[in-house]
Amino acid sequence: EHTGTTGGKDGNYSYSFSDDEVIEFINLLNQVKLGDEVDENKALSSGAVSYYTIHLATDETLTISPGKYFKVADRYYEFDNYDELWDEFIVFNSIK
Repeated sequence: EHTGTTGGKDGNYSYSFSDDEVIEFINLLNQVKLGDEVDENKALSSGAVSYYTIHLATDETLTISPGKYFKVADRYYEFDNYDELWDEFIVFNSIK
């Protein structure tokens, strides 16, 4: 599930990926390289933000938010290959 805000009035949205989009998104996540954990204050930014809720086979969920820093659950990490992958995330950020 993809949720987020465009940063504007009434800019909240929610979208569930199709089966094909799920496969593409998982393939993209498999390419992500995370670095060191960073302080939340350093990682937070204003404006548009996207969250992805991943529903695991164990009935657990994991929420991530990719950006210059990559949020996994309640922690933020350096997104080491941000420049390489960000354009691909923009495609998923635009699906709604």
